[in-house]
This record gives sequence, C-alpha cells and structure tokens, in this order.
Amino acid sequence: MTKSLKLGKLGMLLFCVFLLVGGTSTDTPDIVFWNEDRPIVWKDFKAEPKTDYRNRNVSALSSTGIIHYRGCQNGVITYKIQAYFDKKDSWVKEEARNTYILDHERLHFDVTELHARKLRKVLAEQNFKCGEELEFENFIRQYINNWETTQQAYDYSTHHSMDRQQQLIWSRRIAFELSLLEEYKSR
Repeated sequence: MTKSLKLGKLGMLLFCVFLLVGGTSTDTPDIVFWNEDRPIVWKDFKAEPKTDYRNRNVSALSSTGIIHYRGCQNGVITYKIQAYFDKKDSWVKEEARNTYILDHERLHFDVTELHARKLRKVLAEQNFKCGEELEFENFIRQYINNWETTQQAYDYSTHHSMDRQQQLIWSRRIAFELSLLEEYKSR
C-alpha cells in the first residue's frame, strides 16, 4: 500500500532543503530519492506500524511522492521533478518482512518514478513563462492526480499484493513503461 504525499508543507520543506544543499538529489536521513541502483530496503521503513481501523489489514505502507522545485530564469519557469520515499512515514509489520511484500512496496516506488518520468517528458514539451506559476502548478496537479489514481488501481487490482498473478502483470507493465521513458529517469 502507498500513502501519497501532496506538494503542500512537505514540498515546501523539501524545496527549502533543496535550496540549502544546492539542488542535489542525494538521500537525506528521512528521504530516499528514486535511484535504480538504490532500491528501498526494509531498514528504510522507520515508522511504527499503524493498527487503526483503516490499516488493520495492511501489513506495510510506503509513503512515496513526487516533489517539484521551481524557479524562474531568463523568463522561463525552471523546475526539477523527483520521486521520493519518506522513511519516517513508511512502515511494515514484523510478520510481513519478506521479499515478496518488499517487492510490492518497491513497485509502489517505481510507479511514483514512472509518473515523475511522464511529468518530466511532458514538461520538456511545454514552455511555461515566468508569471505562469499558477498554470504550471495546475498542470502538475493533473499528473499528481493521475499518479495517485494509478497507485490506488495497483493496490486494488493486486488486492494489496495478495493476487500474485496481478502482481506479476503490474511488475512487468511498470518495468516496460519505465524502459520506454528511460531518457527521463531520475538523475
């Protein structure tokens, strides 16, 4: 299962961190940026498992998101889009610590990266001018909504990983789609 984080306070906080560290995409103690050479591991799930009524049948939760930083240079909006995993909001119950469930959670992160790539691709074809920040934000919001819908569809169709056949279908589909957008991967 995944928890979608929107661009609100966390986005602004990370934007400030981004400015302080000069725009690097290096992991922080609480954040892992998507990188094909650095998959998430159980050690990254730092939060305590939730057992409230909404989560009692959920054995793991990945908190992922897409953040964007923007500025203005030479009359054009500049941006950086990144897929991230939030360690402090991600959790796993002890009985679920196995490779199969971890692969399900990793695929949530891959779905996030896929939508970040789609956004990078379409933004490369756009030309938002300084002063069009509202239009830029609304444009991005559409892609964030699509990403959230895909995350929900993934959990729904796989029954939160319980349907192994659907899990395999999704795994192959996302890998294929990521390969089609290789030139737009996180760097």
